Amino acid sequence: MKTSFALRFFFAALALALVTMYAPAAGRKAAAQGQLTGALFDGATHEPIPLANVVLLRAADGAYVATAATRPDGTFEFRNVPLGQYRVQTTVLGYEPLRPVVGLTAQQPQKALGAVELTPFGAAVACVPPATRPASTAAKVGNAGRYVLTVARLHRRQVPRIVQL
Repeated sequence: MKTSFALRFFFAALALALVTMYAPAAGRKAAAQGQLTGALFDGATHEPIPLANVVLLRAADGAYVATAATRPDGTFEFRNVPLGQYRVQTTVLGYEPLRPVVGLTAQQPQKALGAVELTPFGAAVACVPPATRPASTAAKVGNAGRYVLTVARLHRRQVPRIVQL
């Protein structure tokens, strides 16, 4: 008698736990989600812009939602985005920022921005080649743990020495 009562109690508790665990999930409606795609191109050369940062912000308050980096072909994609109004912000060095507002709705959960051409700034961004000798050297002074950082001369411009003692 004692074992049958213990078994009945165990199965009743197990059934109650399963019902309370799965009942809310069955009644819960899955949140609708959408997808946003596009591609970034240079407005002057029409070349794709790889490794550009594309940030998705809520249009209402500017809250961060997601970030994507463009692929080598310039494309980007945001998946599993809750439906709503969003600002797509692009940040690429040498280009004017772009911040269009797009909406994902139940009728149109997938939005393709297509080819987005970014306007380059008026001045070209130049890269300075590295110097032929090391830019900085560090030498230990004594055994007290003090270091002296000497910055080498770069392209005919003398950079002041920094000494940490």
